[in-house]
Amino acid sequence: MVLRRVLVVAAAACVVGTTGVATAQADPQDGFTYTSEAGAHAFVGSAAWGADQLSGWEYDGAVKVDADGGWDWARLELSAPAGQQLHEGTYTGARFRGQTEPQLTTAGFAAFRGTQADGTQACDDVAGDATADFTVTDLARAADGTLTDLDTTFVLHCSGPAGPATTGEVHFHR
Repeated sequence: MVLRRVLVVAAAACVVGTTGVATAQADPQDGFTYTSEAGAHAFVGSAAWGADQLSGWEYDGAVKVDADGGWDWARLELSAPAGQQLHEGTYTGARFRGQTEPQLTTAGFAAFRGTQADGTQACDDVAGDATADFTVTDLARAADGTLTDLDTTFVLHCSGPAGPATTGEVHFHR
């Protein structure tokens, strides 16, 4: 009788484990991915980095995520308009914000892509009209202000608003 109960419980555990019935909806897996339309720069083609290749922090009013695969890397920086702190929501028409520039009157972004062979290139153009739209669906900070969670999707137009697009996602959780 005891053996029969153990087998029934074990079978039920296997069913729940394999069907996922007892599993909540999982958060997106940590990573940094993008895909670019033909002609886009500085992000070309597509790439992906996993959780162990990500670092994230907040500095000078911008949330920053680095993806580093050793031979290739990318960085995405997102900021709210001047006087505001980045929070969950959708930001449209973000302008390129250089790393030494103060917060802009609009939302800001900076995006960099590099490889050992080609060096680092910025998502900016000579005319200065690179734009981005991004949606932050999860953003959390620890009590000391340290970035702990970021889920965002983004669309970059590094050659100006009508230029080829780079779309991507960042999921960072610590």
